[in-house]
Amino acid sequence: MKKWITFLMLSAVSTQTYAALENTTCKKCHPIIFSEYQNSMHSKASIFKDTVHKAVWDKHPDKRKGNYKCAKCHTPSDHNLISGKSKLADNPIQRTEPISCQACHTIKNIEKHAKTNKNIYNQKKKYFFSADIKRKGKKITFKEERHLFGLFTKTSGSPYHDIDYSNKNFYDGTMCLGCHDHKQNGKAFSVCNMQIKQDASKETCISCHMPKIKGTFVNLKNTHTHAFHGISIHTMDPSLLSKHIKLSLTQTDNGFDIAIQNKANHTLFAQPLRLNQLRVTVERKGETIPIETKNFIRIIGKDGKPAMPWMADTVLKDTLIKAHETRHVNYKTTLLKGDSVVVEFGYYLVNPKAAKKLKITDKSVTKFIVLTKKRFNI
Repeated sequence: MKKWITFLMLSAVSTQTYAALENTTCKKCHPIIFSEYQNSMHSKASIFKDTVHKAVWDKHPDKRKGNYKCAKCHTPSDHNLISGKSKLADNPIQRTEPISCQACHTIKNIEKHAKTNKNIYNQKKKYFFSADIKRKGKKITFKEERHLFGLFTKTSGSPYHDIDYSNKNFYDGTMCLGCHDHKQNGKAFSVCNMQIKQDASKETCISCHMPKIKGTFVNLKNTHTHAFHGISIHTMDPSLLSKHIKLSLTQTDNGFDIAIQNKANHTLFAQPLRLNQLRVTVERKGETIPIETKNFIRIIGKDGKPAMPWMADTVLKDTLIKAHETRHVNYKTTLLKGDSVVVEFGYYLVNPKAAKKLKITDKSVTKFIVLTKKRFNI
């Protein structure tokens, strides 16, 4: 009898764990989007999947206290952790969907605060927000209509949830700013500020990072295209973002000038561990001549030395390219007729120096990512 009770208890726990995985239902009707999500940073945001987040957490003083404060953005779908019913622990939610589909599609509004913004979630069950220009302003509920004495049935909407297309935050990208706008540490020092200049009439977080690509968003009907849900720009085709960074070359009296035009609505790239680089080489008569690499970086620190985000209280250096800025870099190298100048602009997810200090060796994190590349023939 005791064995049966134990079995039933284990079964109940297993069922509860499985039911807690919010994306289980989503993938049935949205297989393409679910597949993309699997390779996104939203599915790998926890310390159990994100190498960088874990490396930083391992050094954070709050770890010794067991006081994990990153959950609201890194693991909002672990509801027991968010509510304080449990501590940070390795579980299926942390491993597979720390930021589930529902976590994003139930964001009703964003509260702005000095330290960090806050997501305000809709509490209605099976009620999701989405964006569709053709349906903007509409709220779609499931309907089943019978015709000719019940011989024919016509349905509209989703049998699994209601869809609200009237939330303006899903059209101008505001729904992303609960977590992706700014962050202050305990010293009220700005660790990161994307300095976003939203312009819904042109480009938004969503139009850039979730562009329309081929493939239906639902298997109930062929929509032909869908919003890309891979989320992370370093796992998707960089060419999708290259149009937002324009490179140009102008010859000068003593060399040449490279202009980097940042057409994005935010600073490139403001996160404290990032390192942006401009790499230039000159190809001349079969020989490749490397030119000085230029770094664009924001270094934060304490007492005049670089420091971890939670310790920093001052900016030691800031050469980041701001939103809509055009940065000019001059090279005192004379170009000859027949030369080819190859220009690359990209970044490291983690500055190699910081990666070494954090003991990060994962090559997918430490590699240089080229966002855009252009060849200029002289």
